[in-house]
Amino acid sequence: MEQRIYKAACYCRLSDDDLNDGTSISIETQKIIATQYCKANRIQIVDFYCDDGYTGTNFERPAFKRMIGDIEKGKVDTVIVKDLSRFGRESIMVNFYTQMFFPENKINFIIIADNTVITPDSSYDCMLTIKSAINEIYPAEVSQKVRQAFKAKTMNGEFLHAFVPYGYKRSATQRNHLVIDEKNAEVIRNIFEMVAYKGMGMKKIAQYLYENKIPNPSALHDLEKGITDHPDPYSWGISTLNSILHNEVYLGHIIYGKKKKVNFKSKKIVTTDKKQWVICENAHEPIVSQELWDAAHSRLEIKRKERKPEFEDNIYRSLLVCGDCGGTMWITSPPKKSTFFICANSKGRKAGVPKCTTHNIPLDDLNAAVIADINAMLNEYKMDSDGFREKLISRVKDKIPDADQIKNEIAELEKLIERESRKFRKIYDDYYDGIIKNAMIFEQMSESCNERIGMYTSKKEQLENDLKSLTDSYSGIDNFIELMSRFSAVKVLDREILNTLIDKIEVCEREKDKSDNIIQKVRIKYKFIGQVS
Repeated sequence: MEQRIYKAACYCRLSDDDLNDGTSISIETQKIIATQYCKANRIQIVDFYCDDGYTGTNFERPAFKRMIGDIEKGKVDTVIVKDLSRFGRESIMVNFYTQMFFPENKINFIIIADNTVITPDSSYDCMLTIKSAINEIYPAEVSQKVRQAFKAKTMNGEFLHAFVPYGYKRSATQRNHLVIDEKNAEVIRNIFEMVAYKGMGMKKIAQYLYENKIPNPSALHDLEKGITDHPDPYSWGISTLNSILHNEVYLGHIIYGKKKKVNFKSKKIVTTDKKQWVICENAHEPIVSQELWDAAHSRLEIKRKERKPEFEDNIYRSLLVCGDCGGTMWITSPPKKSTFFICANSKGRKAGVPKCTTHNIPLDDLNAAVIADINAMLNEYKMDSDGFREKLISRVKDKIPDADQIKNEIAELEKLIERESRKFRKIYDDYYDGIIKNAMIFEQMSESCNERIGMYTSKKEQLENDLKSLTDSYSGIDNFIELMSRFSAVKVLDREILNTLIDKIEVCEREKDKSDNIIQKVRIKYKFIGQVS
């Protein structure tokens, strides 16, 4: 009787995880093993179907799909693999092919390493199911190990994302470390400043970048690769700008885990809770300061409602508030009348908010008051910059004691805390050594020590907060002077001047002085330093 010659599809697979883990062998070696097996068993090889660099948990592989197509066309009647893990690592799909698809298409399945031959007439193989389940454990473990490795490297300050953020480049000397690309970093700073100080929206920023021919991140990436035919290199998308403005990498931080796959089997990406993020602060040099970031984000958080066409552009938006109730000051431009501001709560339109008075102030009067205050400060600074700085510092010192005095008080409190701690340890030892025999006395003495430790610690924490506040205030003075030095005498106000220098403007209600003159106070609170005059 003539022996049947089987026509085989030899399937080989190797993934990147297999290479990294060192648990598998090359495609060429798999082909040699399959060839030797077919030669020894007189099996005709129709073709090799090789997927190089494809995970076993996903069956959407080009060579595998080509093999399935040839099976359905009747070109082969046997499938050969070196071992079951090469076929796949997802137990449900492995069982589907080996227990349903292959028998229905009269395919023999040969696993060389196990010396297993499963024919269409074979009974249900329990061991195959068990081996398939065991193979599935491997990618799950790899997935877990990869996440742990990424977490550890992120905490070590390594940047592991595929694409380097606009404004940075990879360090030539330190692996997975970002360094500032000064040419493009200036673009990032300008974007943040346009939001923070000029109050510009995304469309206006995109228009500015386009008009100044600033390459967008995609075009810049192409240029670095030598590709110069980008279809629209200067067009910036709103989503790109938003992504930049919300990317903490520009503060010097690295965040890993904002999004993740549902699990190692699924392709679905989900957003994770902030508690699950892995954050490494100060991993590299920041492009924008925390102050600039905060200023930009305070603008982004403001809900910008559409203004009525007849209203003038409100350059005081988000800055102007009522000096009594803290409510927003609304701009009003009646036909053929001067523009003015009134307290939004004066109309009593908000439920649960007490009705306030109008605090009516004409736009021209407000502009004049703000210009006069800014110019007086600029003039004082230019006449005597050192004296102006000392004036601001003295205002801080009036509110908070001298830094050296605070440090001395903290040092004394630390000594008192240590003394009480030693006393407590001695009381504890004496009690357990039997020197103090009465438990009630021990409790009273230890409680007294703990109360004093708590009192000293609370005072120390308050002084440390005062010291930090003092340090921050000094730093804030320098930050404000740097912002102020950008301007000369102000003749006309605009958004950039206001948003750069001013944090809040409070408008008080009109009142009479001793001479029955009507006066209206306007309190201007500047960035970092508060009210000056």
